Amino acid sequence: MDFSNVTQLQNVYYLTPENPEFSTHYLAVREKENRVLSDAQVRELPYLDLYEWPFRVKPTERFTNYIASKNSELKILAIGCGNGWFSNKIAEVSEENQVIGLDVNREELEQAARIFRKKNIQFIYADIFKVSEQFEAQFDIITLNGAIQYFEDFESLMTLLKSYLKPKGEIHIIDSPFYKTDEILSAKERTKTYYTELGVPEMAAHYHAHDLNFVKNFDVLYTYKRNIINKILGKKDSPFSWYRFIKK
Repeated sequence: MDFSNVTQLQNVYYLTPENPEFSTHYLAVREKENRVLSDAQVRELPYLDLYEWPFRVKPTERFTNYIASKNSELKILAIGCGNGWFSNKIAEVSEENQVIGLDVNREELEQAARIFRKKNIQFIYADIFKVSEQFEAQFDIITLNGAIQYFEDFESLMTLLKSYLKPKGEIHIIDSPFYKTDEILSAKERTKTYYTELGVPEMAAHYHAHDLNFVKNFDVLYTYKRNIINKILGKKDSPFSWYRFIKK
């Protein structure tokens, strides 16, 4: 996409005015969790033996293999791209793929743009709900990798993202929790307790527990299986399902 007339700072394109509220709380949480990664560590992702990263290797490999199997030039939007590691892995599949990493966290976007300098990646700051003119019917694939929980209204988001897809375009939700209806309330309480004890109670307002019924019409491309043999062997994989929607 052509962003030549868009404000650019530190190789990040700004499509909407900056609103630091979410990123301030998000980064405060990451700092308290000791999960702010150096440039060297981000370059290794997801092959980093820290925190949850060993569990994100296989989901990443499954998705990049999926993209490679299409054997075609794709325009891909990675929503909630953060420090850009997943956008980079998608871009590595083929130089013909055009990847846009989108987030509202300036600090991580600048890190992404600093580390991953490829001709087929652009990193942008934007409120996804305010870029409909630029994005309408533009993408073959939209990904939300570990990001859906930061959106309050799932159905409104999906309606919007479907309008950003080309015919037969796809939305993929990866490494993200969904809950049975009777589990929602307790999930919300756990979230509130966790962020309060961490010292950033404001973050609870930005983290949302979504009902499993929201994805009942999505294809399920992967489901975690609690296999005792894998547990004994120490094999690590995502505990979350991989969901796909295809636009008709």
